[in-house]
Amino acid sequence: MESELKALWLLSVVLLVSNWKHWTHGKSVPQVPCYFVFGDSLFDNGNNNYLNTAAKVNYLPYGIDFDTGASGRCSNGLNIADTIAEQLGFDSYITHFGIGGCTNFLDGVNYGSSGAGILDITGSKSGELFTMNIQLYNHNITVSRIAKILGSEEDARKHLSQCIYVSDMGHNDYLNNYFLDNYNSSQIYDPEQFSQLLIETYETQLESLYRTGARKIALFGLIRVGCMPYNIQQNLDKLDASSCAYELNNDVQIFNGKLLGLVEKLNNKHSDARFTYINSYEIDSDNQTNKGFTYTHESCCLVEPRTVPCTSLSVPCSNRDDYVYWDGAHFTEAKALAFGKRAYKRQSPTDAHPYDISELVKLKLDDSDAYDINHAEL
Repeated sequence: MESELKALWLLSVVLLVSNWKHWTHGKSVPQVPCYFVFGDSLFDNGNNNYLNTAAKVNYLPYGIDFDTGASGRCSNGLNIADTIAEQLGFDSYITHFGIGGCTNFLDGVNYGSSGAGILDITGSKSGELFTMNIQLYNHNITVSRIAKILGSEEDARKHLSQCIYVSDMGHNDYLNNYFLDNYNSSQIYDPEQFSQLLIETYETQLESLYRTGARKIALFGLIRVGCMPYNIQQNLDKLDASSCAYELNNDVQIFNGKLLGLVEKLNNKHSDARFTYINSYEIDSDNQTNKGFTYTHESCCLVEPRTVPCTSLSVPCSNRDDYVYWDGAHFTEAKALAFGKRAYKRQSPTDAHPYDISELVKLKLDDSDAYDINHAEL
């Protein structure tokens, strides 16, 4: 008990000394009226705190560099969704949906849930999750509230059509489903078939999002999951020249290729909307993004062997900006900042197709096609 109290006291001191306020540059005017976030643990900003699940991190040392401490973000500070909000000009954090009690929803909502995937079965053995289908259901609730506040569906439609929507889905369909022995997905599907199942399901979900009024949607591809410290430890006999689990990376790249094709398909189908592909795999792997990081395959916080989360109340590395990974699978704030900047404003033509997020913001779209909030289906 005494050692735990001592560790807590030490962490509190480190938090007070190292913490710094974000978005302290004064009141700014956001580039868009609202920003909606769908995703997994790379984007979750505290939604899982309200769920009965093992997949939540509302304890120190998580949040050691965040202004309110451990918030449920899988990071020492900001995550990728936060850094994009910052690039978009929002001077405060986008609220999480939680269990539906959020009131500040006109400027957007973050629905992200750690462990969640495109398929409802993904991550189900870890406890409660907001799957992509549930996140869309929650968004329908938000859309109905916006229509009520603004006075009409027409006013809601105009408001929502100007917003930026981002979705980061698919990682857990591999990490917490296809790659695990206690799921039978890999026995039923080969990598090509499984990626096709994901894309077809995702397409249905994105069509549902479109029907709620979304018109500017950025879809994030999957990062190099084989380079996560956890997956490296799990696949020591299957590492490539970059010390990453190449089979895992090869599988997610099949999905990424199909996602790029889906973006083109949706753009051809919906002339009044624009979907874009953020090449997360390229952004994650490019040496320019990792420039300045000394440790690219190690965890900054203390992680028990062959696990992902930080050990509760453990003291993390002090040089956090030198690390790509915070724990066994998630980025540090420093990496999230580098990543988010490239998603917002590409540094290479391959970073995004056909638009980066800054270009998506500026697009003028034909919003003549109507939609009906009351008939938005999942």
